[in-house]
Amino acid sequence: MARSSVILTLGLAGSAAAWHSGVLRPSTEHGVRLSSPVEASAGLSRRAALVPLAASALMPLKAAFATDGLGVADGSIGDKFSVTANGVTKQLTEIEARAEMTKKMEAATAAGKGLDVERRGQFNEKALFSEDFYFKYGLRPTPEDMKAKPLTFEELPFVPVQRRYTGYKKYNERVASGLALYEVELRGLIQGGKWAEVGPFLEIGSKGKGSNAQGEGTGVAASPMRSSCRAFGLFANTMLQSENDNGATQANLLVRHFVNELYFCLDDIQAAAKSGDTKAAKEAWTKGRDYINAYLTIVNQPINAKVGDKYPVLAESI
Repeated sequence: MARSSVILTLGLAGSAAAWHSGVLRPSTEHGVRLSSPVEASAGLSRRAALVPLAASALMPLKAAFATDGLGVADGSIGDKFSVTANGVTKQLTEIEARAEMTKKMEAATAAGKGLDVERRGQFNEKALFSEDFYFKYGLRPTPEDMKAKPLTFEELPFVPVQRRYTGYKKYNERVASGLALYEVELRGLIQGGKWAEVGPFLEIGSKGKGSNAQGEGTGVAASPMRSSCRAFGLFANTMLQSENDNGATQANLLVRHFVNELYFCLDDIQAAAKSGDTKAAKEAWTKGRDYINAYLTIVNQPINAKVGDKYPVLAESI
């Protein structure tokens, strides 16, 4: 068995360096395809550090070396991997590469950017969009990461103008309404301490459990604010996802993550309203605003004159 050299890029997830290093950025380079750390965490501990290195995804980058007749290259044990961490490339065995990933995942978790089983669940099932950047990579990039190294239009996937135009026409009203609801109405309720109104404003809704004699269901509809979050994600599908793509693009996974974090901020505001905690409510609103703006910096880029008007970022403070 010939020795294979595979690029495995590991960034420092605990700081903006993670974005620069590549672990948080969409890439078209070939390399190891890691299975989801969130999936890997099921049945183990809350540490999803031992991410499987799929053998079928190994891409040989150099000619085969002589073997010792036992299928082991150059007398070494198994394949070697070129692991890049903090700009330094090292040749490591698979076990050593897993250990490096363990360190990065633990650093990300310690910095509040890694696994969050309590809030998101074992399989990210508590998130509005279960398949997002966190689900695939076990990392939670922040708006600060986006500011440190924003995505450029050239890094976004190609999506035909017609698809973008159709998506804009379909979701524009709900997206624009959601932005106004958050920046104006929700902000006003928090500033005015109108806690009794915050609950209904952020109603998450529930599915019906049958019908009554008149054929009416027992479900509760989600509030327009909650519903707009789903519209944010569906709109992003039309801006960052071509119909020919086999799976969700990394840019789309990233904005879904931002929408999910916004949705969790709404949960935090709702919880703060129940206890009348003005400070916590304002902090959650500010955090949610920043996630909205991070979302807009990406979805606005594919919007040109043939598609529609770009959405203004939220400039208000609380």
